[in-house]
Amino acid sequence: MEKRRFSRVSFSVRAKLLVDGKEYAVDCLVNLSVGGCLLEVAAPGIVADTDCTLTLLLPWMAPGVEIFGRVRRVGEGELSIQFTRIEPENLFHLQNIVRYNAPDPDQIEEEIQARRGLL
Repeated sequence: MEKRRFSRVSFSVRAKLLVDGKEYAVDCLVNLSVGGCLLEVAAPGIVADTDCTLTLLLPWMAPGVEIFGRVRRVGEGELSIQFTRIEPENLFHLQNIVRYNAPDPDQIEEEIQARRGLL
């Protein structure tokens, strides 16, 4: 059974991940949703249930979209993050990114309207 509350979309963008005061370069987001993401990152030592900050580095928007989250799963060269907090302006940008990259933007809009916020 699908546990995800938000649909995931493909979105290729660089990002940076901050965990326990250490910054990691993220070359590839595997997928992205309004509630979380899966990313490829070489980050030895990161464990699940650790707070983090992810910044999507968008060329048209400096300094990027900053999202606070919690590492949920750690695998070989990738990890998943559940988003826990985001400023309203950044949430607006995140929602638009997901809407415009979704195969069915209407479904994304329904999910956003049904669940205000991230969780």
